Amino acid sequence: MAGRGHRDIFAKDIAWGRGTSDGIRYARFLMDEDDTSSPLVILTEFQPGEVVEPHTHGTNYFEYVVSGEQTVGKTRFGPGDVRFAKAGTGYGPITIGPDGCTVVIVFQQATGANTIPLGKASKAVAAGS
Repeated sequence: MAGRGHRDIFAKDIAWGRGTSDGIRYARFLMDEDDTSSPLVILTEFQPGEVVEPHTHGTNYFEYVVSGEQTVGKTRFGPGDVRFAKAGTGYGPITIGPDGCTVVIVFQQATGANTIPLGKASKAVAAGS
């Protein structure tokens, strides 16, 4: 931590994780590292053609499309577009466009950010596949 309570993280120092496939990578930033219920910011990069099955989250959600495009259900979102979803609102599938997609996601509370599968994806998780 530098200065008076702020952090600087340079692009070369970002700790990237892998999503549910090799075509998804993300970096998580907890707004208050001492409070796991604080807001969580996630930078996510999707490779072209990735599909994220329908799901929900246990907290309110904000998403900003930085580059590329994604189609959520039947609605296409591109650079500069914003989506909001209340906790428990289902959406998807999310289909990534031909140039990939980079988004910034903000969850109101980190503790509710986990993906909760819906529909067929939910049944597959329950069956252990």
